[in-house]
Amino acid sequence: MANTERLSVLAKVRESKKEAQNLLEDATIVGKDRAVLEVLEGQLDEAEDALILGELADQIDELKAASGELGKIVKRMEQSAKKIQRIADGVAAAAKALKILADIAAKAATIV
Repeated sequence: MANTERLSVLAKVRESKKEAQNLLEDATIVGKDRAVLEVLEGQLDEAEDALILGELADQIDELKAASGELGKIVKRMEQSAKKIQRIADGVAAAAKALKILADIAAKAATIV
C-alpha cells in the first residue's frame, strides 16, 4: 500500500477510534452497547498499530535497499581510489627520479 493511501486509512482509523473513545466516556452507554464499543476500540487500536508498523517495515526495507546501493557506490569509489593511488605512486616515483636527475645535473654543471 502506498504511503498516501496508508496515511489516509490511518487517519480514518484514528478518527473512528477517537469517536469510539468519546462514546465510551458517556456514562449513559452501558451493557452490550458498551461492550461492543470496547471491542471496537481494541480492534481499531490494533488496526492503527498494524498500519504504523507496516509503514515502518516499508521504510526499513527502503533504508536497507538504500544502504545496499550506497555500499555498491563505496566499493566502486574504493576501486577507483586504488587505481588513482597506483597512478599517484607512479607519478611520485617519476617526480623523485626527475629530482635526482636534476640534482645530478646540477652537481655536474658545477664540476665543469
